[in-house]
Amino acid sequence: SSNRIQQLSSVGFIWYLFDHSCQNEARDHVWNIRLGELCKFQRLQGHTNIPSDNRSLFQWISEQRSEYCKKELGEFSTMTEEKEKQLNEIG
Repeated sequence: SSNRIQQLSSVGFIWYLFDHSCQNEARDHVWNIRLGELCKFQRLQGHTNIPSDNRSLFQWISEQRSEYCKKELGEFSTMTEEKEKQLNEIG
């Protein structure tokens, strides 16, 4: 219904996931959410060694480490200087 569409739009629902610009926006949004989760974890635990039972954050941080290694090897990587800086600031 149009009411449901309006409700979903008001909370930031992304409608065009296959549009390249929206896909990048969605990916950045998820990246920022996970970065926030990592900050909170580090603040509470005093480290960033995410246990595997925290599946989504564990998988995300594993991907970031992999992307960093690719970048260091000169391979294609989604790890940007800005992302690297943000991760290094956390620890």
